[in-house]
Amino acid sequence: MIVVTGATGHIGTELVRLLSAKNVSVRAVTRDPDRARPLRGVDWVQGDLADADSLPGLFRGASQMFLLTSNSEDMRALQVNAIRAARTAGVTHVVKGSALGASDHSKSPIGKAHYEVEKVLEESSIPWTILRPHVFMQNFLDLAPTIAREGRIRSASGEGKIPFIDARDIAAVAAVALTAPGHEGKKYVLTGPEALGYGDVARIIGKVVGRPVEYTAESLEEARERLVRAGAPLWAIESTLALAAYQRAGGPTAEITKTVEETLGRPPRTLAQFVQGYASMFRGQ
Repeated sequence: MIVVTGATGHIGTELVRLLSAKNVSVRAVTRDPDRARPLRGVDWVQGDLADADSLPGLFRGASQMFLLTSNSEDMRALQVNAIRAARTAGVTHVVKGSALGASDHSKSPIGKAHYEVEKVLEESSIPWTILRPHVFMQNFLDLAPTIAREGRIRSASGEGKIPFIDARDIAAVAAVALTAPGHEGKKYVLTGPEALGYGDVARIIGKVVGRPVEYTAESLEEARERLVRAGAPLWAIESTLALAAYQRAGGPTAEITKTVEETLGRPPRTLAQFVQGYASMFRGQ
């Protein structure tokens, strides 16, 4: 039986569906049971990783865990709680959803938190697999209302090239890592099939929706001011700007890997395919 945390997020929702299709027994953990949907072999459980005392019951009888939480200021504490509970329960394999920028010197609070959780997992004695995906295509869905209303996309990433990845492809790799042998002790960098600048993104979205979409390249300070006006918390602002600065500089943030294709036996989805699937949202419908 596999415990899936973050089971109603972009990755978790698809992962639970894929595991159900494989006839795998799943305990899907969510803080919001209203978002759960019935699936064969899936036991939906309301749980909060912040409540460490409640976690042993969530992991009882589990053989594996997929570990992912939404980005938050307490993300490190939540995921460490889950690792400790999994170890106590005798879980034998953890697949952790991490991030490309996970490192001890990251200027992104999110990137540094992911790295610190990775180290706790590596030192836990539980066999592990770590997935380090690039920027999710699903992030553009948060921007869809603005794109539909203004015909514009804003970013402080300059002309940096980014191999955006569909979260559904990340989930598919996670499903393989959880159900097939040979992935323990591996760290996989996951990317989409092409490195695109935000100008390319605007062009692709515009072509799909049938009207021009422009890219406004912000300075880092302009982006900070916009995020402050929007009420974003400081940790989120610093993470967003740090990632944008890395992307502006290019180099490793533009590199494409073949891991998705090698793992799944098919290429990852393109941005054009992703946008086509959500065209109505980008049109504001």
